[in-house]
Amino acid sequence: MVRGRLRCFKLQPMQDLKVVPHHFLISSLDPMPQHYLHGTCWQDEDLILADGGYARYRAVRNATIQAGQDGAYIVANSTERETVIGTDFSGYHKLFLYQHADHWILSNSLIETARFAAAKGLPVTIDESHLASFFIKGAFGNQLTSLRTSVKEIRLVPATMEVVVPRVSLKSNPTLRLTPATRMAQGETRYGAALREYLRLWVGRMATVLQSDLSMSSELTGGQDSRAVLALMLAAARLVGVDSIRRINFTSNEGQTNDFAVAREIAERFHLRFMTWSDDRRSPPLLGLVEAYEKWKSLCLGVYAPSYFPRRRPVPTSIVFGGSGGEGHRRFYPDIGLDRFLALHRNHIPSAAHFRTLKNAIAEDLAFLQQGPEVSVDPLVLHYRHFRDRCHGGRTPQYTNLLSPLSSASLRRTSSLCTPDQLDRRQVVADILINASRELASMPFDTPKKSFVASHFDEVIDASDAIGSARTSGRVFAAASEHAASGDFTKQKALHLLRDDFLSHYDTMGRTGFFPRSYLEEAKAVVEEAARKGRFSHPVEGCSVSHVILAGELSGLAREDIRRPSTLEAFRSAILRRLPGRI
Repeated sequence: MVRGRLRCFKLQPMQDLKVVPHHFLISSLDPMPQHYLHGTCWQDEDLILADGGYARYRAVRNATIQAGQDGAYIVANSTERETVIGTDFSGYHKLFLYQHADHWILSNSLIETARFAAAKGLPVTIDESHLASFFIKGAFGNQLTSLRTSVKEIRLVPATMEVVVPRVSLKSNPTLRLTPATRMAQGETRYGAALREYLRLWVGRMATVLQSDLSMSSELTGGQDSRAVLALMLAAARLVGVDSIRRINFTSNEGQTNDFAVAREIAERFHLRFMTWSDDRRSPPLLGLVEAYEKWKSLCLGVYAPSYFPRRRPVPTSIVFGGSGGEGHRRFYPDIGLDRFLALHRNHIPSAAHFRTLKNAIAEDLAFLQQGPEVSVDPLVLHYRHFRDRCHGGRTPQYTNLLSPLSSASLRRTSSLCTPDQLDRRQVVADILINASRELASMPFDTPKKSFVASHFDEVIDASDAIGSARTSGRVFAAASEHAASGDFTKQKALHLLRDDFLSHYDTMGRTGFFPRSYLEEAKAVVEEAARKGRFSHPVEGCSVSHVILAGELSGLAREDIRRPSTLEAFRSAILRRLPGRI
């Protein structure tokens, strides 16, 4: 067991702490870092890449990074009074806080937090109700559904909050407070003004990277979100040189026939580099197989269930653009109210008691999150932002240097000022596209329903002056990159590791009674087929597989086994699932 109360904190360089490329962990047993950045961050028009870039940024700009800015990062800063640790605005890099008595652990990995606690003799108590949330099929249940986790001592820190660790021995437990960005986000009340500020800022940021020597690629699909990102790039290229857009390699999935055809047409019309590959020493190398698999477990197990494995190691010479965050500015879930929406998922969870606990936790956490600039946001839109987008949209930014202009704090403030009608008709993305590149906005999408109609153009906010006034003097701050040899990762090999991992827990989890036998058998058949073929039909097929692995890992760390529902509870749940309208 850990002994005694923590003495006054010391400051030390972060490289001496428990940090590996994908795994941040600090605890009440550790000295506090003076300054540290894990990931990528935007400060005005400056882009900062990793801790080496943060050191250069502080030296040149004489400024520090706070929580709640755009990017995907964890940042720590210490003063004589306190250490403050937080994440990016969208929470794409996550913080999980373990608390028990005077002991605490803070990490971007749920499973590593639980492992560290168990190794120190601290309790790890399985929360069956939240473990059961992964029974829910579909987009809502593919990731965490509340701030509670499958371990009772561990909670997800809200993206709107930062962790404050006082440097006083008698009050060492951390507290949460709103990030400065959240506290300051309540000023602007007009949609048009907020949109203009977003476009001015992000066209300037695109000008920064277009003038850099980074290796760059960007996803291009037949949809609206990746096209909005391209529109911002085209607007920036008009300011710094139209040929600068060709520094970016645009990629698309050839297996998605409609998507790929539209992407190719766009690339030809705007003379883009499209699907061109070269041996570039600036590009990120492949991960090793075991490193990639462990990185997936560290960052996704108990957080995001589909099986998307990381492939490459992030390097400070390469960035990728994506459309993550776009769904947070329109309706993703049906507009039917929270209670009715949750009732649709009741039959997925075997235990009625687990469902009631989960439902109450979701409602409580949404009430807590519905504050500041999001006080009037529809609860299901809010839930999408803080859970689905944070975990699904935030998956790849944890793996590599992915920049997501549509996940910006500025754009979130903009869409929070929309009317329900503007959200329903997707006016936010229309205003971005039409202002940044009207021609691009007018081109066909992969499906006709995504095309903008006359009302989108008639009601567009004119932001041409904001785009023209974008600042083009931003800088990229990054450390020099050391060339690393490529590893041996392949998806097929990773799926064999996944299968073996699942089978190591299969019998034990079958004996607990927590998982219905049919669920376990289906998961086993799916993972064995994926290992044989070298792929899932879709990564969401792996949800039940990772669910069982999570339960097995936690069962090995916990002091108590996972408990099966009682016979009476199982009978009652079976009856209730057959009654329409019962929750």
